[in-house]
Amino acid sequence: MSVDFSRRKFLRRSAAAGTAALVMPSFVARTADSVLGLGETLAPSYTGWADIYRKQWTWDKVVRGTHLVNCWYQAHCSWDVYVKDGMVFREEQAGEYEPVNANLPDFNPRGCNKGSCFSEKMYDPTRLKYPLKRVGERGGNKWKRITWDEALDEIADTWLDVSLKEGTDRTILDLGPGIDVGVATAGVLRFGVASRAIALDMNSEIGDAHRGAAVTFGTMTGDRSMDDYFYSDLILYWCNNPMVTQIPNAHFLNEARYNGAKIHAIAPDYNASAVHADLFVPVKPATDTALALGLCHLLMVEGGVNEAFCTEQTDMPLLIRMDTKGFLKEAEIRKGDYKNTHLFINEADEKIVAAPKDSLSLGDYKPKLEASATVKLLDGSEVEVRTVYSLIRERLKGYTPEFVAEICGIGVGMIRRMFKDVQAAKAMANVTSSNINKFYHGNLTERSMILLFALKGQFGQKGSGYSAFPFLSLDGLDPFALISKPDDFKALMHSMESMMKTQMAAGKTQEEIIYDMSNSMFIPGSSNFEGVQEPRLTCGALFWSIHGGIIADNADKTHDPFAKRPMQEYVDESLAKGHQFVAPDPGNDPRIMFSISSNSVRRVRGADAVLKNLYPKLDLSVVMDFRMNSTTQQADIILPVAGWYERTTHKWVTTLSPYLTVTNQAVKPYFESKTDWEIMGRLAQRIQDRAKVRGIKNFTNQDGENVRVETMGDWYTMNGEFPLDNDEKVMEHILKWSTNADVDWEELKEKGFARYKSIGHYVMGVGNMCEIPEDDSITHFTYHTRDKVPWATDTRRMQFYQDQDLYHEMDEVLPRYKHSPQIGGDYPLMMTSGHPRESVHANWRDSRIMLRLTRGEPFIMISPKDAEDRGIEDTDWVRVFNDVGEYHVRAKVAPSIQPAQTLIYHAWESYQFPKGSPRSVMATPMNPVELSGGYTHLRPVFTWSQPNIFDRDTRIEIVKLNPDEVGV
Repeated sequence: MSVDFSRRKFLRRSAAAGTAALVMPSFVARTADSVLGLGETLAPSYTGWADIYRKQWTWDKVVRGTHLVNCWYQAHCSWDVYVKDGMVFREEQAGEYEPVNANLPDFNPRGCNKGSCFSEKMYDPTRLKYPLKRVGERGGNKWKRITWDEALDEIADTWLDVSLKEGTDRTILDLGPGIDVGVATAGVLRFGVASRAIALDMNSEIGDAHRGAAVTFGTMTGDRSMDDYFYSDLILYWCNNPMVTQIPNAHFLNEARYNGAKIHAIAPDYNASAVHADLFVPVKPATDTALALGLCHLLMVEGGVNEAFCTEQTDMPLLIRMDTKGFLKEAEIRKGDYKNTHLFINEADEKIVAAPKDSLSLGDYKPKLEASATVKLLDGSEVEVRTVYSLIRERLKGYTPEFVAEICGIGVGMIRRMFKDVQAAKAMANVTSSNINKFYHGNLTERSMILLFALKGQFGQKGSGYSAFPFLSLDGLDPFALISKPDDFKALMHSMESMMKTQMAAGKTQEEIIYDMSNSMFIPGSSNFEGVQEPRLTCGALFWSIHGGIIADNADKTHDPFAKRPMQEYVDESLAKGHQFVAPDPGNDPRIMFSISSNSVRRVRGADAVLKNLYPKLDLSVVMDFRMNSTTQQADIILPVAGWYERTTHKWVTTLSPYLTVTNQAVKPYFESKTDWEIMGRLAQRIQDRAKVRGIKNFTNQDGENVRVETMGDWYTMNGEFPLDNDEKVMEHILKWSTNADVDWEELKEKGFARYKSIGHYVMGVGNMCEIPEDDSITHFTYHTRDKVPWATDTRRMQFYQDQDLYHEMDEVLPRYKHSPQIGGDYPLMMTSGHPRESVHANWRDSRIMLRLTRGEPFIMISPKDAEDRGIEDTDWVRVFNDVGEYHVRAKVAPSIQPAQTLIYHAWESYQFPKGSPRSVMATPMNPVELSGGYTHLRPVFTWSQPNIFDRDTRIEIVKLNPDEVGV
């Protein structure tokens, strides 16, 4: 049996399905025999549309579910899932979130247009029914149906061959944004621990790593709950469009405005959020850094700096040597073990004093913010020192309103109007977004915005603070992924507690210790606990750039005038020094790649280079997904995964809506699809079985680690304690072993959600550094501002001065404005992007219902002036090109877009373009400073402090195509 999923046939089938659905309700065609392959005796006795119409409001059961897609900031909504005759017919929002208190808006209802049509998406023509094997050339879209046994045998034998001959690090687990950080992730992690495969950390690769926050706070995580905006008096929509990207959260922002808060929308395009703002600030793309620093300049010149906050919470009073431009350390002026102790000048007696390291409380000291002095060093020489604050003031002098207005393309009057609101604000907040760090100099933008908030002292008070990256999850996942049997849990926790006590006694905070533990997972052969192997991680951005050949193909297609060396030299130096990590080592080619909830061919910027350079090196490409997409088309074997209503698990959430949210199995998995937990366990068991047949024993891999092939399947299930067909038991134990939720599993399963009790110990949640009140909003970073717990940085303060070699070389030790480099070549237009209201990610990009909300096909937005200059009219086909490549797409002439800017909303599948795709023009460079390391808080940690790869300021040109040129 051969199945052809070529682009034309795929679209023809989708169009036919869409036409039928327009004639009658979508559920008419959903008979159990046609959808699930059940026998006639189980098929409902519907004779036509009238029977369906009469019975559409009847059902067999209702269960609580959610959607395991990376819609991130608007994520984790609880839904009622309605089941009839073994199929999901529809879903409704579960509007049962209890009010936190009478003075705050509640969280009802949560949901969006995508979630409300998943019941149709799970039965559309893209659903995968059976394991498939490639027929013909890779990427040819021809398949034959195979059995699970055939698929698992081939994968297991290939894994054994590759691992024994070349190493276990040649197997890559490409974990995409669709991971649940629940049962599915537990399966992938346990398989990774047992097999010693390499798991890609994709967060920096997708541009969500909030590098500016990470280098300033020591963590990228830190955000409020949405109801906290009700306390704000000024809310900044800066580099985001929350009315589109945060649909379930948007009402909080509108209600805050009704409550008296002012809204500023700072964006290049007049978007759905700007429409409802009190002030729209139409900056040119990628110039936000200049605006933020201009506002900082005005605060220092015209007043508004909170000196007490800057003195206590930041590095601004610390001393910098003017000869080396590095921090002055106590060991340089006094004998003793003072290697990493920073210094300030006490205002009362002008003495140089060591900054406390165990608390942010200054006691009787009052450091001087604006100061300089001459200091005698131990060797007898003298050196001039100045405070970080004085250096910031000096750097800001040039950012006058007139200078900023010229850069940003806005009026001086608008800058001053914005400043007056900032200056007067008592509770200023921004709305989080991951748009900023998709720009080449996004780290500088974020650092500059945080500087504005810090100078104002806008942290730790209700309704105030800079929002970085929001995240919460059950912290029972990590121990579940590591232990060999349930009884080992207590021993592991005891070991962790002992280590915590020892290191905290040595002066480290709990937050820093957890980050240290995460960092070790990038280092070959390391482990935090004796006798316990942990997952092995590597940076996704470096993996695709090096092994995918993006740097090799495109490094010379980006001109960064501030870079003093070629990109490859920066990469080589970072890897050689152990500042960043990539696995396998350059030159050792990956051989097996599992794409798990990861549509990387569509997602990775510069994916054309990956297809050209990486895929030919792979012996086996395995894709685990529930739908056909751009990445499945490049697979050798496709394994069909159960849909979101066909499994039981919980989903990671965010502080924005701090509710532990679960999905229950509403119906059986579609045809022969299986859950991730079962698939990874079956594979582990098959490797064990095939190893036994082939006489292969446990072996030592390239990093000196023991690979347990003789017991891999047994270890995975903890000797049968967690059966492969019982996701619910796994979920129950992850909950049971978590410290940050206090709810019974049966109660949670029935209700679908429960409010988190604390941030827990999970690496991505602990950075919020705050409590979760039962009767009030979440305000992040209060452990720092209220309780004086040090920040997880080198100075143990909010750090604006980055004393690291690459930051010195690139003149970025302090925030500054840099114009965008010419990414892709010297072309006049900038190609920006964003999350669309109709998709967020690609799961719904070919949805019949969602396509009806747009033009039904990809389009690039262009300003009327740029269109007129090029003779382009609305809906014309155009060629988008630069030095990297080209793609064909329709034009949408949009007055909301600035001249020299274009915008194509992302997530379109590759097969939806007649030629190429937006990835075809993305040079995908790296910024040298983001390769830094060897510094306390500039080390890779899971999800941050790794290099990003960029797409938002790609340079392009657009020309009109004749109809006969399209696709040629």
